[in-house]
Amino acid sequence: MLKRFVLAFVYFVALIVPAAFALALLAAPASPATPIEQPGCERSLAAVTASIATLKARLKDLKPGAEICSATRLYFLEMTKFRAVTALCRTGPDRDRELGRLDADVEHINEAIAARCS
Repeated sequence: MLKRFVLAFVYFVALIVPAAFALALLAAPASPATPIEQPGCERSLAAVTASIATLKARLKDLKPGAEICSATRLYFLEMTKFRAVTALCRTGPDRDRELGRLDADVEHINEAIAARCS
């Protein structure tokens, strides 16, 4: 009697497990063909881009001195923020190229701060 029960249990499990696995696969959402953009990314990128354009224009009008050092530091912080937002929001093959360009820009700004400001 026990042997018959164990055998029936094994057959039952052998039928249920694959069926449950198949249902789980059907119920799982399919991965999208194109990556979904994070909410708020478009707005964040636009805001940081506008801020960078404003700081760039301000830097062109300033003369060397303490004021240009503080503006350059603000520009450095905005570029770092822009790099972080880009890393979170951009996808695809252009992302790596843009991040590399932003890393080089941030490094260049940091070197300018070290050279001009003490």
